[in-house]
Amino acid sequence: MTKVLETPGAGHFLLAEANGFRSRQRRTFAAGQTIKAGEVYGVVTSTGQAAKLSPAATDGSETAAGIAYSDVTTTTVPVEGVGVERDAEVATVRLFWPEGLTTNQKTAALTALAVNGVIARA
Repeated sequence: MTKVLETPGAGHFLLAEANGFRSRQRRTFAAGQTIKAGEVYGVVTSTGQAAKLSPAATDGSETAAGIAYSDVTTTTVPVEGVGVERDAEVATVRLFWPEGLTTNQKTAALTALAVNGVIARA
């Protein structure tokens, strides 16, 4: 029998969002990534493309800018996706974070999201 791995669906982390999908933003995701729905990302300053949150980086991806609404897989070229970047409430326990993220880095990321109205709830 074949095993099927089920992953959380699109928007599984959302508790509430603004009317008319105002919370969501179309975003180009940088090449060479697999991003899960609910994964926090930053935006590379030079390209404006979303990339996995990387606190050690210095290219803009070190600052949380949004949360991937659905799974995004890129290969050698960037692809379009959707992120939640403003005016929403999200369940903290349903978010995906980089491995090895410290408590202080997570707090900084949640604070950066809160600046645009993405509020994390326990």
